[in-house]
Amino acid sequence: MDGKFVRWKDATIHVLTHSLHYGAAVYEGIRVYPAGIFRLDEHLDRFLHSMKEISMKSPFTKEQLKKAIFELVKKNGIKDGYVRPIAYYGYKRLGIYWGGLPVKVAIAVMPWASYLPAEMKMKISKWRRLNPSCVKINAKVSGYYVNSNYATQSVKNEADEALLLDFKGNVAEAACANIFFVKNGVVYTPKSSYILPGITRDSVIKMAKSLGFKVVEKNIKPREIFGFDEAFTTGTATEVTAVVKINNRNIGTGKMGKVTKLFREKFSSLLDGKNPKFKKWLQ
Repeated sequence: MDGKFVRWKDATIHVLTHSLHYGAAVYEGIRVYPAGIFRLDEHLDRFLHSMKEISMKSPFTKEQLKKAIFELVKKNGIKDGYVRPIAYYGYKRLGIYWGGLPVKVAIAVMPWASYLPAEMKMKISKWRRLNPSCVKINAKVSGYYVNSNYATQSVKNEADEALLLDFKGNVAEAACANIFFVKNGVVYTPKSSYILPGITRDSVIKMAKSLGFKVVEKNIKPREIFGFDEAFTTGTATEVTAVVKINNRNIGTGKMGKVTKLFREKFSSLLDGKNPKFKKWLQ
């Protein structure tokens, strides 16, 4: 926290911390594997970008953050886990404007296990993804995830994950993941204009192209969903996860498709450091 290593139980903040009240914090989710930390540079680039988008001047350089993460992972003996850097505005006064407030940075690491089934059900939420004319959608801002919580809560008793539409009514993304579809061996995913374009999303697109698949980014209407053969989501926490039902209707056969299965296997191999082409993604 703020350049010092502290024990978990002592990593506390004041109750009047600005970001706790007004949602002005940014964060990243980064995975640690036995073969290394996955795409650390890209995650830290987005972290620093997100800070700028809410007018934060980082008290640490990218290299300082990298060094802190490596040391923290080593100190905790984490071989398979999760890294959570967060930057937030601290307490100086009570009031909504963040100007002149202290910028605080903390990093936590912890063991990690999958929390979604390999084949999951989704439901389209009544809540829409945030409008990019209202917020800077390409920043990973804590306050935005109230939207994800509304969506998750709205489908909690009927599905494993929520699917959100954008403000134009096109398929956007899941509550905390990006979504892909497959038709006749072609991979489709929503355009990045109205979503948070995930780093795992980018990784899977690059991997798919390296395997010879055509990847198309396009607007996808809800009515098109059930014409696809397969669907899957991508995210740091969930990696590649098959979607077998949406709104209680089968996608394809209602089972994990062969393309999704291939991507899961190839992505897992990549994370194990077994793909020389993408080994640079592990540090």
